[in-house]
Amino acid sequence: MRGEYKNPNSIYITPELLEEIFLVLPLKSILRFKTVSKQWRSILESEMFVRRRRRMNVQKEPKLLAAYKCRCGDQPSLLPESRFEGDEEIVYLHCGDARPSMSCDGLVCIPEPESIIVLNPSTGQLRRFPPCPDPFSSRFRNGSEEFFQGNWVMGFGTDIVTGSYKVVKMCVEPIEEECDLLSVESGEWRKLRLPPYVHHVGRKSVCVNGSIYWMFSGRRLQIGIGYKILALDLHKLEFHNVSVPSATWVTRSTEIVNLGERLAIAKSTILPEWTLEIWTMNANEEIWSKTFSINLEICSNIIRRRKRFIVSRWIL
Repeated sequence: MRGEYKNPNSIYITPELLEEIFLVLPLKSILRFKTVSKQWRSILESEMFVRRRRRMNVQKEPKLLAAYKCRCGDQPSLLPESRFEGDEEIVYLHCGDARPSMSCDGLVCIPEPESIIVLNPSTGQLRRFPPCPDPFSSRFRNGSEEFFQGNWVMGFGTDIVTGSYKVVKMCVEPIEEECDLLSVESGEWRKLRLPPYVHHVGRKSVCVNGSIYWMFSGRRLQIGIGYKILALDLHKLEFHNVSVPSATWVTRSTEIVNLGERLAIAKSTILPEWTLEIWTMNANEEIWSKTFSINLEICSNIIRRRKRFIVSRWIL
């Protein structure tokens, strides 16, 4: 029996090394290499490779997403035109009255009353999902303002265990308290149990290490001390509280952000001087530390005038 022929000049490249090579290739080459072999296609379509490349592109190939309204259609869509400002590419998105309010790993989530949009500006891919099946979310308030925009808060993030992306939609008004979760992978909605003590959840959300965070008040009409952070673990699908730094107080104007894959809050203090403080939390959600303290008194007179406006707004 004739033995199998082996090319003496062939070189075996391990899958791990192939992945490292693929990571530095442009998107056009990656799409072409998917047809070379089943092994290459498996590597290029794996969740791990997709996440690694997406995060690397965010760091090394920054793109600006310019969202605006025009008369070119009612539904959100990426426009084919793009241009460069220095080293940054600008991608144009027509989104009507909607606004891309959430992002994770370079993906952008656009909530609308009739659908949920998830798009990838780097590849131009856009997926549209049906809204939550609960008819309550499509009601209107005051005859013109959509209930979805007025009372619902959203969240968008990734389950770091499975790599799947999820959209969270919840309402914490007294007349209707509920929480729904959309799996981007399956396109299916499911109900989640919302903690009973949560009120005044902030519209701003952020995803850090597999959990989505919101600012919230434990009592209605509470404005100052007492604000906490609500967290949803996207793998366990469980809510829990995160305390804010004990050395500072938090208001509705406090910003919650992802700073280097760490949960952070940013707030301004007026006395004894105008200062911006940024606090970050460790990975175990146990210890807060003041990372930055920026003196804003050195700003120009224009910024000083803006400061007086912001201070008056806080007092109100």
